[in-house]
Amino acid sequence: MKITDGLFLDCFYEVAKEYPELKADDIIVDDLCMKLVTRPDLFDVVVLTNLQGDIVSDLCAGLVGGLGFAPSANIGDHIAIFEAVHGTAPDIAGKNIANPTALLLSGLAMLRHLGLTENAAIIENALLYTLEKGIHTGDFGDKNIPAVNTTEFADAIISNFGKTPEIGARKILANKPGTPTPLKLESNSMMISKEDEVETIVGVDLFIESEEQPIAIAAKCQRHAGVKFNLINISNRGTQVWPTGSVYTNLVNQYNVRFESIDDVPLNQQDVIGLYVSMSGNFKICSFELLNMWGNKKSYSLAQGQ
Repeated sequence: MKITDGLFLDCFYEVAKEYPELKADDIIVDDLCMKLVTRPDLFDVVVLTNLQGDIVSDLCAGLVGGLGFAPSANIGDHIAIFEAVHGTAPDIAGKNIANPTALLLSGLAMLRHLGLTENAAIIENALLYTLEKGIHTGDFGDKNIPAVNTTEFADAIISNFGKTPEIGARKILANKPGTPTPLKLESNSMMISKEDEVETIVGVDLFIESEEQPIAIAAKCQRHAGVKFNLINISNRGTQVWPTGSVYTNLVNQYNVRFESIDDVPLNQQDVIGLYVSMSGNFKICSFELLNMWGNKKSYSLAQGQ
């Protein structure tokens, strides 16, 4: 994650240079979560990776009433998808109790994307008016006011078309041409990433299954290292257990065995496959990852304690 998140951050600042009028900075994700709860006014747009974005978007949904109020839009060059953040919610499927607001807000974003701004404003004003009147499904709202089901909530919104809420009313703007997108593609588009530095293979992480102790695993691995590899370390759940480690480290039967090339001599995939085949004589190998370098920069992280 240090490498991939770091690459994401580098790309963010590269793109930010094209928009000097916008303030761009970064923040550690745990600090971000705290500030989103205590000072959400500090943020306008938050740019995140898929993993962090999934977590933080749910946190933000909680700040505005829950996942029932969280819409989403995925907009590409040729395709746009609009959906509620909460997904399918199979535990309440068919019960007619879901809050349809998130799906409705996603639909409004789609209407605006298509240029149907007038239609979107009318529907959103009706939604806001309905909420102001205290009409709510069971997941939010004043518990002293009886909740309505999904159908009744939708019917209430429809009945309020043309009405204007007291707070946050959307201005009625005439429909206009939507976001232009090319509709015909003759072939699959491809993005090619070109490295600024020469990429070389300098080792491999083999993820093996074993119930043996680290010293026994190391003895077997060293026999397979041959003339091109050095056994560097063995880790278990991210913590180094060989050549140094603590007997108090609780182990699981999944190890990461790291080999690096002797004297940093570049390797090729055939070298790695040969080591894989040799090691498979003693261990079940669950997966492996190449250790690469870009120029003089490692593109992999060290184990805790390495």
